[in-house]
Amino acid sequence: MINIDRHSLYRNLITFIGCFCLISGTSNAQNLSTIGPVDSLTVGEIFNFSITVHNSGASEKIIFPDSNSFGGNIEFISVKHFKVSASKDSAQFELQFFGIEDAVIPPLPVKIVSNADTNLVFSSPYPLNYKQIIASEEDELKPLKPNYSFPVVLWPYLVGALIVLGIAFFIWWKYFRNQKSESVDPKPVPEFKNPVKELESVLLNIKDEHTAKPEKDFKWFYSELGDALRWYIEELYKIPALESTTREVLRYMDAFGVDVQLVKHTRIVLNEADMTKFAKFKPTLDESWAAYKEGLAFLERAKIVDGTRIHRMKTEFESQFIQNEEEKYAVG
Repeated sequence: MINIDRHSLYRNLITFIGCFCLISGTSNAQNLSTIGPVDSLTVGEIFNFSITVHNSGASEKIIFPDSNSFGGNIEFISVKHFKVSASKDSAQFELQFFGIEDAVIPPLPVKIVSNADTNLVFSSPYPLNYKQIIASEEDELKPLKPNYSFPVVLWPYLVGALIVLGIAFFIWWKYFRNQKSESVDPKPVPEFKNPVKELESVLLNIKDEHTAKPEKDFKWFYSELGDALRWYIEELYKIPALESTTREVLRYMDAFGVDVQLVKHTRIVLNEADMTKFAKFKPTLDESWAAYKEGLAFLERAKIVDGTRIHRMKTEFESQFIQNEEEKYAVG
């Protein structure tokens, strides 16, 4: 008679079930495919990257990676989810490349939820090639003009200024020091400055000056364009944008619930401005005008979404001025 060890039987059964789950997870991993850019990428270039899950059951739910899965030299912009068919799911990511060398999109986690089971699979690493566009040293060399100094005799001007001040002090001491003004002219009512109109005026000035310069100063252009958007954000939302880094500004805007389109235009302009300033990246003229169009798109979007906020700011400004004038006359 054969004795059967029950503990050994249970252990073998558990080992079989574990191997089956492992094989099932491996087969799911083979259902992932990725599509990305095949050409080299320049600094600041926006590209699409998609992940597709094949042969998923109709009852399965696919959870694709979110913005936290990306980092380093790759900036997340947006994602679109497509349900192609009952057995095919796809997600298309809009990303922006900020590397100065070749990079790799790391394996990204994808969760496949079916009934009460959840399988975690990863995509394959995807290489990104960097296309270097850096200005030559000859373009950055500018001829220096010689400085000439001329001797200037200042003491006659100083003596004359002292004489005039002495005469003015004598006249004040003799005739006016004990006199009081009998009437005080009312202060003019200060005019409320609309932040949208101020931003529009600054953008027009940047365009005119950038167009007029025969030799384009791209660092000046991107600095002025970025500071214009920073000023508007600080003026309207009370965010310390002028003294914060680009990542801090974007984090503040997200925390304050600023419109998504405004955040997107701000991200593109400030990131390109940072690359021009710190990464020795010299953009082309067409790229600078593309950045300027992002600034104009920010302006047009602000006219739509910030109208109520600006009206409230104007009402509070006028109410505060009227209240201060009433308190002033009440004390007098």
